[in-house]
Amino acid sequence: MHVILYPLLLFIIVFSPLAYGSVTTLALTISETAVAAIILLWLLEMAHKRQFSFLESSFLMPLYLFLGLVIFQLVPLPQGLMKLISGPTFNLYQKLIPGSFSKNLMHLNIYPHNGIEELLKLSSYIGLFLFVINKIEKKWQFDIVINSIIFLGFTISLFALIQKYSFPDRIYWFDPPKSAGSSFGPFFNRNSFAGYIDMVMPLTLGYSLTEMGLSRRFIYWSSFGVMNLALFLSLSRAGILVYSMAIFFLLLCLWLKNRYSAAEMKTGYIWLFIIACLLVFLLEARSVLARFNGFFSDDFFIIFGHGYSWIDILKMWRNFPFLGTGLGTFGNISGMYKASLSQASFTYAHNDYLQLLSETGLVGFILVALFFISYFNCVIKFWLKTNSPYIFYVTLGGISSIIGMLVYSMLDFNLHIPANAILFFIIMGLIYKLVSNPSGHSFRERKSLDLPLTAMDR
Repeated sequence: MHVILYPLLLFIIVFSPLAYGSVTTLALTISETAVAAIILLWLLEMAHKRQFSFLESSFLMPLYLFLGLVIFQLVPLPQGLMKLISGPTFNLYQKLIPGSFSKNLMHLNIYPHNGIEELLKLSSYIGLFLFVINKIEKKWQFDIVINSIIFLGFTISLFALIQKYSFPDRIYWFDPPKSAGSSFGPFFNRNSFAGYIDMVMPLTLGYSLTEMGLSRRFIYWSSFGVMNLALFLSLSRAGILVYSMAIFFLLLCLWLKNRYSAAEMKTGYIWLFIIACLLVFLLEARSVLARFNGFFSDDFFIIFGHGYSWIDILKMWRNFPFLGTGLGTFGNISGMYKASLSQASFTYAHNDYLQLLSETGLVGFILVALFFISYFNCVIKFWLKTNSPYIFYVTLGGISSIIGMLVYSMLDFNLHIPANAILFFIIMGLIYKLVSNPSGHSFRERKSLDLPLTAMDR
C-alpha cells in the first residue's frame, strides 16, 4: 500500500488540472475517487500495522467544526426547530417551496443536492490535506511532489502558449472548434489558469533559491520565465495583479531577512520579469492595456464581481446572517438579489469570501477565518526559527503562493475550481509539514525520519 499511495498523490496533482481543471462531472468524479482511494489505502495501511496515529494540532479544530457545520446544514430538521434556528430559511421555504410544508422536515441548506456535491469536494480537499501533513515526511518526498508541481506548471504554460496561437477557440486540439471562448491552457477560463499558475510561480521561485548547481537552477528559472510569459499573455487582470503582489511579498521577505543580495536580484528574477513584460507588450500590448481599462469604469464593483455586485451579496448575507443558505446555494438564490437587470447570474460569486458568508453565515465565515489564522500562526512561528536554507526558501515560496490565492479569492472563485483547490490544499499541507517537522512542537507523536529535515541542505 505504501508504494501505491504516493503515485496516487502524483496522479491527482497531474490529472486534476489537465482534465479541464476537473470541472467536468467525469473529471471531478475521477479526482474525488482517487482521493478517496488514497484515504482508504492509508487507513488500511494503519490497520494492517495496528497503529492509528494522526497529527494532532489545534489549528485543525476550526476546519473540523466547519465540516460539521456543512453536514449540519444537510440534516433534516423539524419545522419548529428550523423556525427557531433560522427564521429566514423557514420563511424562504414558505415563499419559494410551499409544498415543503406538507412534509415535516426541512434543511438549512435550501438545495441539499448542491450541498452534498460541495460536501464531497470539501471532504476530498480536507482528506488530501490531512494525508499530506501526515504522510509526507522525507526530503525526497517533498522534492518529488514540489518538482511535479513546478514542471507541470511549466508544461501547462507552454501548452497554453501553443494553444493561444494555434487553436484558441478550444482547449485541446481534438475538442470541437469554438467549444471554449476564454479558455487558456487546460482551463475553460483564463482566470482559472491564472489562479493555478499564480500558486506555482512563487513556489518555483522559492525552490530555485535552495542549494543546487547553476545548470539545474537555470532549468527552474527558465521554467519560471515561461510561466511569467504565459500569465501575462492570458490577459487575466486579477491574475497579473495578484502575481505581482505575491512576488513583491516574497522579495520583500528575502530583503528583510538578508537572504538575497541586490546583485542576485538584478541578475535573476528582475531580468526574467523585464524580458517577460517586453515580450508581452511586443505581442499583445493593446490587448493587455484594454483589459485594464475596465478598472476605471463607473461600475467598479460590478467589474470586480465580473457582472455581479458585491453589495447585493452582502444583502443576501444580511437576510441569512448566522447560518447562511447552505454551501453551494449561491447560484440558486443570487438572482433574487440583483439590484439591476444589467447584472448577470452566476453559480459562483467572484468573491469567495462573500460567497462563503452568504452560504455559511457568520458562523462558517468565522470558523474558516480561525483556521487560516491558526495555520499561519503555526507556520510563521516555526518558519522564523528555522536555520535550514531549504526549509526557509521553500516555505517562503509556499507562503507566497497561499497568500496570493487568498488575495485572488477576493476577485474570483478560483477555490471553486477543483484543480486549483486541490493544489492549494496540497501546498498548504506541504508547507506546514515541512516547516513544523524540525522543531517537533506541532506533533504529539513523531516517527523517525530516514533523513532529518534539518539535514536537507548537507
